[in-house]
Amino acid sequence: MILAALYFLVFILLVWRLPFFRDTVLSRRFLLCVIAVKALACWAYYWFYFIYSPNGVRGDSGDTLAGAEIIYEAFHGHKADYLKMVLGWHSDLVSDPLYKPYFSRIFDWGNSDSMSEFFLNDNRTSTRFHAFVRLFSGGAYAVHALAMLVLSFIGQFAFYKAFKRYFPGREKLLAVLIFLSPSVLFWSSGVLKEPLALALLGIFLYAFLQIFVQGRKRIVYILALLLCFLVFMVLKPYILALVLFPLIVFALASRFRIRRVALFYGISLLLIYGSSVLALKYIFHKDVLNTIVVRQNDFISLSRGGIFFVNKHNYLRLEYRDADKYTVVDSVNYICRILPHTPLMYWDLDHLRDTIFVADNRDTSLYKFLTINKPAGSGIVTERLEYSLSSFARLLPVAFFNVLCRPFFFDAHSAAEMMASLENLLFLAFLIGCMLFRKKKPVDLNLLCFCLAVVLLSYCLIGITTTVAGAIVRYKVPFIPFLLMIPLLLLDVEKAKSIPVLKWLL
Repeated sequence: MILAALYFLVFILLVWRLPFFRDTVLSRRFLLCVIAVKALACWAYYWFYFIYSPNGVRGDSGDTLAGAEIIYEAFHGHKADYLKMVLGWHSDLVSDPLYKPYFSRIFDWGNSDSMSEFFLNDNRTSTRFHAFVRLFSGGAYAVHALAMLVLSFIGQFAFYKAFKRYFPGREKLLAVLIFLSPSVLFWSSGVLKEPLALALLGIFLYAFLQIFVQGRKRIVYILALLLCFLVFMVLKPYILALVLFPLIVFALASRFRIRRVALFYGISLLLIYGSSVLALKYIFHKDVLNTIVVRQNDFISLSRGGIFFVNKHNYLRLEYRDADKYTVVDSVNYICRILPHTPLMYWDLDHLRDTIFVADNRDTSLYKFLTINKPAGSGIVTERLEYSLSSFARLLPVAFFNVLCRPFFFDAHSAAEMMASLENLLFLAFLIGCMLFRKKKPVDLNLLCFCLAVVLLSYCLIGITTTVAGAIVRYKVPFIPFLLMIPLLLLDVEKAKSIPVLKWLL
């Protein structure tokens, strides 16, 4: 704890002295208050997941730190192995020399999601990062949490600097929305992937706008843009795909002063994403739509719980209640055989989009046991997505609604989901307030269309691939600032200050 306090003081000093953190609107006192609130959020996250949670459930944070500790073990006696693991200079094969002593002991390391090139399993990147932080942390959780605080703060401040010029007179309110939105504040305070994503997103947006909108082609901006692009490709490439193309359209509309902005966005994004999907399918043989179908069906199966097995040909699922419906043939490698007459479902590994249901199993093949999952308490009942345009068209509106409005009190199953419900209510109130006190002057249509495009694309993708409310709350965190900027663009602060309570708040 003392080590974390010393690092915290160093960070405060850097914020106080570095030119990057100087702003004509936000005082250093304001920034220090934000940092203090984020520090409290780090403590709240630790308390909730490491102290309060029943059965000591530590979630992804515990798994990440445990994996980082295993990698760090190599530092003292095998520094070359440590560097290879941190930098990713190894193969994913079981025959790799690093697999047995290290990777086989790291939870979920082998589940690299090879069937889903567009939704990479990014646990490895986070684990590698914290294995590096472990060199300076002494194993203290507080130091790892502080690293997340620093990264998310830098990213959020860069996000604020990227868009502050579009909100004259509302800069402080913009900063409050970016830094202190409940979900963003909570999920950026744990040893998770979200702080890394927020850091990359904020810096990427700031560097891109400086280069392509402001015309400041400095080497530091170019390097920052390239670095963020490369890390995004291994951390969360779908965030990059959802933000980059609308960002390009935003820059073009700004550069060429497009008049029919909404039409320009619609046609441009339809052409960009449509041609990208077709090129990936017919040139690179990567079917994005099939990947989405498979992921949605997998999420439904996982949300309903079950027991999962795999062999060379099939990926198989039993109901969670059927734990007595298989026998272990090889207890060392955990090779199993499903009992006759057991109902099950499976997917042919060559045709993953086809789910096959079997009511009376008579297959005697052997399967390797993968995992057993309890049914998710926050699962959203939805139909399975099919590989057809009609199925996508039918489910997309529901998907968007689920991400925008759920959970909402009546379907919240945990304290975290109750907080998410409250946040949804606050957003609704904020939207109504901004509509009531909207500006008479025309809003910046280019920025409005940009934010709408990012929100629509991201919320539809998250909603159609994710059927668990708890997962939705986390996945939408990087996109919440874009959502909140939409009503803020409409708000007339001076008109709102005519109400005494709002004047005090603003």
